[in-house]
Amino acid sequence: MSKENLTVVEQEYRTIVQECAEQGKALATMLANNGSLEPLYLYARPSEPRKPGRLFLARESAPNPMGYKLVTGEGLRSNVPYENYFTWVYDRAKRAPVLSIDD
Repeated sequence: MSKENLTVVEQEYRTIVQECAEQGKALATMLANNGSLEPLYLYARPSEPRKPGRLFLARESAPNPMGYKLVTGEGLRSNVPYENYFTWVYDRAKRAPVLSIDD
């Protein structure tokens, strides 16, 4: 699907998901380089008026990120290829309140 055919809402959602997927790839790479293969968990910071929320992947042993809520109890396992991170996050975050809202 081309970007021209996406709605503004879908573009915003894809951007939020892409940022999270890239952050998760960087974290997973760092963990793997350090010999740690723990799962990553998806968190969401809700949106505010005219400000989108954020998605964030945190390692299992990390404390819950302040201001974020766990999206799913399903962890992103180390056997998921990096190129599939976008789809994994996209599919699980659909109900997370991260799209910007009007006040």
